[in-house]
Amino acid sequence: MIGTWLEEIKSILRPELNSLEESLKASAGDEEIEQAEHTIGVSFPDDLKELYHIHNGESRSGPGFFFGLQFLSLEEMISEWKIWSELEPEYQTMGDHYSIPSGWIKEQYINRNWIPFCHDGGGNHLGIDLAPAEHGVVGQVINFGRDEEMKYVIARSLGEFIHFMRDTVRHGNYTVEEDDGFKYWMYGRNEQSRMLKDAQAYALADLPKTNTPSDEPEMPLQEWFQQLDQDWQERIINKSNTVEEFIHAHQIFLIREQLTDITPLERCHEVRELILSVNEIQDIRPLANCRELKKLYLVRNPIRDLTPLRGLPYLQIVNLEGTLIEDLDPLATLPHLCNLDCTDTRIQDYAPLAKMQQLTTLALSSPSREAIEALSSISGLRELKVCSPGAWTAEDWQQISQSLSLRKLHIEDAYFADMSCLQACEQLEMLTIHDTRISDISAIADLPNLKQLELNSGCQISNIETISKSVSLEQFSGSFAQFQLLKNSFAQYVKFHKIVGEMTDEEEEIWHSHIR
Repeated sequence: MIGTWLEEIKSILRPELNSLEESLKASAGDEEIEQAEHTIGVSFPDDLKELYHIHNGESRSGPGFFFGLQFLSLEEMISEWKIWSELEPEYQTMGDHYSIPSGWIKEQYINRNWIPFCHDGGGNHLGIDLAPAEHGVVGQVINFGRDEEMKYVIARSLGEFIHFMRDTVRHGNYTVEEDDGFKYWMYGRNEQSRMLKDAQAYALADLPKTNTPSDEPEMPLQEWFQQLDQDWQERIINKSNTVEEFIHAHQIFLIREQLTDITPLERCHEVRELILSVNEIQDIRPLANCRELKKLYLVRNPIRDLTPLRGLPYLQIVNLEGTLIEDLDPLATLPHLCNLDCTDTRIQDYAPLAKMQQLTTLALSSPSREAIEALSSISGLRELKVCSPGAWTAEDWQQISQSLSLRKLHIEDAYFADMSCLQACEQLEMLTIHDTRISDISAIADLPNLKQLELNSGCQISNIETISKSVSLEQFSGSFAQFQLLKNSFAQYVKFHKIVGEMTDEEEEIWHSHIR
């Protein structure tokens, strides 16, 4: 069927864009397709093979077969795939990424099982996803690339996407443009057209709408908007221009808005990132309807109860800094919670942390000795920030360092007679210390994988010169006096990329001369 749909697309576009058909290359043979599969290490879905059996991409001067995106030949596909696969080990999880719908696409920057079949020339692609998330379909078509934080499932298969293209062309929902004699085409008839969203709506129309805890039908949108108070009406229009855009937004930032009532957010079923920092919010029950939430920032709000968050299946990042929270138990059942900040809260009982085995990043304040057992049980924890751990002994720190394979550790407002209690942190790569007194820091030099050391304001360290024995350190931040003492002391090159505190003009010149 793909061949029939392609022929119809070419036939309809031929009168106004004959270069489209002329730019398409001849078919690829079985041997070429098998070689591409072997190089990438996958088996292509049948419809991808069928596409390349018809045309092996288009010429570089072509108008972009896929709504202006250039159809890659197998050779170009492999070339693009190799670039991404080589970057994957270092950059796979870089940045913020969102699957639309939730749970269909792995929320990563790079995945070697995303096979590009077209591109925009700027590092962005449509591709075949051969390793979807739990709700996805092998062979689904997605967008990914350098600028693609929001990743959409635009079809369950390549055949389904080409069928969408055929129907789009049939209905004339496209635009042909000419620039200096070069013709190209794009999806839609106006600037409001959104190919990714429209293709997804076409392909996934049978999916049920996001469920909400309430069984009551929602009020018609305009009627709902009119019954809001004036502040919320103005806020919605200022943030999103239209009511529809607001309730369908994937990111909503409401910082320092003097908010007390967030009831309107219960209509925002599709929001993925919500920042409500520095307001006067006490009641977060409306957030129970935000079932797609991935990131939630509640910093410095007088919130006491997290119960409304219990039923949010995709919540991964929660920042509770400066809230009045005492009980973490409502978060214990969240299946994907991986990043939690509960510094400067009223939490005394950290036992619920033991149930949060998905945590990789954690920040906490004034932890009791009883918290050690819970922390030590989180085997996947890689980044830990501890503020004011005055109750912890050297033995407690030693238990933490022996139980966890930490990569990053941030310590604030503490005292250490020596740092030997951290010697078991053999995987530690970054250590940040703030407002802390250390009588003997020499043990830090023995950490075999330590690459970055940051000594921020308020640190009092007696024998900082012993750090120079580290053979792994690559980057150091500290005061000018510490820089002056250490700058020529290491056997290897160490970058002194930041000076903490003030410098005189003369000192600044000395530092700049060294780092040039």
